[in-house]
Amino acid sequence: MKRVILNSRLLNLSNGKEFIEDIQMEGGRVTRITPSGSVSHDSGIEVIQANGQYAFPGFVDFHTHLFRHGSAFGMDADQLLSSGVVCAADMGSAGCVNYPAFHCCDIAGKKLVIKSYLNLSPVGQPGRGISEPLNEAVIDTERMKSLMQEYPGEILGIKIRISRSIVGELGLQPLRRAVEIGDILGVPVCVHTTDPPASAAEVVSILRPGDVYSHMYHGKGNTVLNGFGRVQKEILAAQRRGVLMEVGNGRVNFNFSVAKTAMQCGLFPDIISSDATPATYHKDRTMWDLSYVMSKFMSLGMPLPDVLRAVTMTPAKQLGLSGLLGTLEVGRNADIVLCRMDNDSVDFRDSDGNTHTGPRGLVPTTVFRCGEIVYQKSND
Repeated sequence: MKRVILNSRLLNLSNGKEFIEDIQMEGGRVTRITPSGSVSHDSGIEVIQANGQYAFPGFVDFHTHLFRHGSAFGMDADQLLSSGVVCAADMGSAGCVNYPAFHCCDIAGKKLVIKSYLNLSPVGQPGRGISEPLNEAVIDTERMKSLMQEYPGEILGIKIRISRSIVGELGLQPLRRAVEIGDILGVPVCVHTTDPPASAAEVVSILRPGDVYSHMYHGKGNTVLNGFGRVQKEILAAQRRGVLMEVGNGRVNFNFSVAKTAMQCGLFPDIISSDATPATYHKDRTMWDLSYVMSKFMSLGMPLPDVLRAVTMTPAKQLGLSGLLGTLEVGRNADIVLCRMDNDSVDFRDSDGNTHTGPRGLVPTTVFRCGEIVYQKSND
């Protein structure tokens, strides 16, 4: 079906300039982008009036938990559509033992594009106070390799949590093992860093370019800050050499004081992500959804083009999807989110009971997946 979005506001990420444009879609792709008013449309084209709303590339939520039938952390992936998300990565909910069940029950048949980072632990993240085993005896590199071959293009990395309550006396050894396996399999590692057993500097010293340091602004135990209210120089150096710094907001992984100090020191996120679970998605104002987290970073002073890049181009590239997602261009998938800008003041919350007041910001109103409307906000 042919569709055209009229009078949409497009943002050029390279220079921050905005343009009012019309966007034509057909066959699941963007076919034309032209200045507003230059499109002639007949009765065979469905018209959607944007009325000056932003038209963004569909968002990519790099850190979610979607194994609804096998993990207490898992939610229904298609719920994410209401936050403008057209592609999501499950971040380690399943391991090599239960990944086939995850694929069959919670990936197949979804409207979203879903990619995965496989947990180093074979059982993934069961939740309900059950920590994943990470001792060497349970790690099965060959099974992980086999799964990557069985689900080509779906499993793209390895996830590991190194909180002290999980690794115990193992310390950073499981992280070193994850990176070794990442080398063997040719994939990146994403590491959960909240309350780690060593300094953030020691953690990033193990990581390679393309690996992901998750929960970069957490406030539990060893953080990215040193004892003098500055970002550790090793963290900034790691980001410069290609280690990706990721938000992974969640319910217990974000602290305003750490974030504000780090941003003042020049440490901004490469990837903004929600860490959505059934306990947080549209239930807990500590996170709420990805568009809410984006708005929080805008209220903290991060420019809109940088915020948008952190939920489109950068995560799409990390997931090997640059040719399909992450930009709004002719020939690309017609994965588009229309957003209004809400200036009403809200109190954003962090994981430790602190608040930061700012405008609500981005509110998704209509989401297109391959040119089809998959979410439309009710007029409330």
